[in-house]
Amino acid sequence: MKRYLLSGLTLIMATLAFSPVANAGQTHLNDLEADLNGDGIVTLTELKIYNRAQRHA
Repeated sequence: MKRYLLSGLTLIMATLAFSPVANAGQTHLNDLEADLNGDGIVTLTELKIYNRAQRHA
């Protein structure tokens, strides 16, 4: 029983440690700084272009 509890706890801690890292550089659809044409709506194309530009900057 202790082994399963320890394994589960280790898995949960590892998941929590990597979750913020996976989303660190991503912008979401509600971030207006990704609105490249200024119409107030962030499209998926604008979001892809903005995220790609941020990674290469």
